[in-house]
Amino acid sequence: MEYYCLRYAVARWELERRRWLRSRFQSLGIPLGQGQPRTLECLFRFGPQTQRQLSEFCGIDGSTVSRSLDRLAEAGLVCRREDPGSRRSIQVYLTDRGQEVAEKVAEAFAEEDRLVCQGTSEGELLRAVALLEEMRERLRKNPLQL
Repeated sequence: MEYYCLRYAVARWELERRRWLRSRFQSLGIPLGQGQPRTLECLFRFGPQTQRQLSEFCGIDGSTVSRSLDRLAEAGLVCRREDPGSRRSIQVYLTDRGQEVAEKVAEAFAEEDRLVCQGTSEGELLRAVALLEEMRERLRKNPLQL
């Protein structure tokens, strides 16, 4: 198997899942941009986070997270507050409306997971995730040397 096959397979899968999710979010009346659904789901599942935590957990570039948070705040879905444990740190919280929207987003992601993973054993899923994480780690440990 040539390695490019994996790259293209991942790219095609990601394109299809984005199309599916976009139509799902539109059907729910949730007009969300790049990275916003993952950000909302993360806040819904794990509570308030810093921008850096959101970037790392969601796999989104820091500047993209910043722009996404600005848009989510403008839409009244999130707010930023000083971290009570560290005055130099800002935590991102869901607003009441954000909580409602984030719950719908989490349900859409769960629906996607059920659809994509049907017929796949838990062991196969765990192995697929482990393989992707190993590949990601190789890239992280071997940055491009310019």
